[in-house]
Amino acid sequence: MIIFVHGPDATLARDLARRAAVDADPSGDNTSWLDGKEVTVQQIIGAVSTISFFGGGRVVVVSDFLAKSGSEGERGAKANAQITSLVSAVPDGSTLILLEPSLSSPPAALKAAVPQVRVLSGAPPRGPRLLEWIAQAAQEADSRIDRQAAQALANALFPGTWQSEPKNPRYDRPPDLGYLRTTIETLALAAYPDPITVQDVAALVAREPDQRIFRFLDAMLAGDLTGATREMENLERGGEEPGMVLAQALGQVELVTAIAAAGNRDTHAIAKDLGSVTPSRVSALAGAGRRESQRRTSAAVIATDVDRKLKTGKLRKPEEALAALVAALSGANPD
Repeated sequence: MIIFVHGPDATLARDLARRAAVDADPSGDNTSWLDGKEVTVQQIIGAVSTISFFGGGRVVVVSDFLAKSGSEGERGAKANAQITSLVSAVPDGSTLILLEPSLSSPPAALKAAVPQVRVLSGAPPRGPRLLEWIAQAAQEADSRIDRQAAQALANALFPGTWQSEPKNPRYDRPPDLGYLRTTIETLALAAYPDPITVQDVAALVAREPDQRIFRFLDAMLAGDLTGATREMENLERGGEEPGMVLAQALGQVELVTAIAAAGNRDTHAIAKDLGSVTPSRVSALAGAGRRESQRRTSAAVIATDVDRKLKTGKLRKPEEALAALVAALSGANPD
């Protein structure tokens, strides 16, 4: 069986692909993930045809296999030839999942392949379904959000388009689930241990870009204890909420970890894959990404430890967690 997962929302498409893989192979023992930019059709066929050591059918997930072909029109044309070859090559009992978040619709070859191919759309939910998605995302972030606050968040981030698509597609700004999830995680940490409220949403949305926060984040990620401490004090004097600053700091650590893993990939491609950051911010964090590979302890491990200590009460306040994070990142720098 072939499952074709397309965009336009990259976050939803990836979630659908992961769910489909788990449904086909709950234990994950027979599942393989391949980077479509690095494999050929023959290699995909070989992977899905391999007899599993654990018994049962194979599950192979290939991401962005068609994305290397250029424009969307070119990708669609190439898909017709590629899928024709793959449909007949997948053995009974095995599952091939083609994850193509950059395609907004399935290629024409899929119509002729039905019922051998199942298509999953990554079109983001809207209206009541989007509010349900927001509530679920809050739960996954160890928080809660009521319907009124969820509606306020949707309206603040995607005004006029979160409820339904406009008649003219030119003016459509569909919900970006990756950006929305990042925002919910920021709100959840800032509100912890209380649920996310309308007031929390209003406070976050009302914030204007402040260069002080970026100076603090850049100093923190560079392991500059003196500079980060100075900028943290400036933020406190400016009335910044420590919980919000901590949430952004932890988010930046996660972002740097992803950038470090991406290696020398183009900044625009990285930003598009992440879905919640601009290419300029990726470029600004490139140095931190290079330093990450030289740390004695990875920034992600440090941030996870600080977050756990805050949530278990070993660190009582966000201010304490911020100080611990800054000190630990400074101490983890190479000699």
